[in-house]
Amino acid sequence: MTHSLHREGTRDSLERDYVVFIYPARGFNYKGNQPKVRHLVEIIYQNEPVNMISTSLRQNLYSEVPHEDVLDSISNGDESTRVYSCFKNRENIKQLLKDFKEADEGISIMVSGLVDRVRDLAAEVGLSPHTINLSLGIQGNVSRLPPPDIRQFTTMCGHGVVSPNLVRDHIRKVKTGRTTSWDASVALAKPCACGIYNPYRSKEMLDDLTPVYTVSRW
Repeated sequence: MTHSLHREGTRDSLERDYVVFIYPARGFNYKGNQPKVRHLVEIIYQNEPVNMISTSLRQNLYSEVPHEDVLDSISNGDESTRVYSCFKNRENIKQLLKDFKEADEGISIMVSGLVDRVRDLAAEVGLSPHTINLSLGIQGNVSRLPPPDIRQFTTMCGHGVVSPNLVRDHIRKVKTGRTTSWDASVALAKPCACGIYNPYRSKEMLDDLTPVYTVSRW
């Protein structure tokens, strides 16, 4: 899966951004996988994800759907359910991988992040990556793209449904004191159809871009 590979930003920012997929493989472990996927999602919840979505429900963490509803949708769904999630720090992702290793459910797990950091994490918990995909950047007429300071937000949604204009609007709102950087980040996370927009990283980026000043209201 490559739609999580193209996140842009500074190295310091990206070191607090990890994506994890749970992905049953057609023809190998589809049959009867619902209890296994549900167990893995229970483990995700225990390790403080900053966003998550299950294809059995299509509601990310900021849709305020109760955890039990998500877990029930997996148990009652079909065998093609996949789960996408996002984490904000090294400690959580390391513990998650330890817990996944111990659970040993036989379902494919994919982790996206800075490649050297992910390699180190895998080695520390005794895992050996099966395959590594690398992003080679954006090719073609890049002049038609939004500038890098906007792309660092939009590329956190792998399906591109966090629009550049929405990002600009929330930057303006934060700058003029009409909203907070956290509330703006949650608003940007809500439309993310893949559940991997990281609002904690988004808040940090908004704070860097938008020194807040007070405006008079009449």
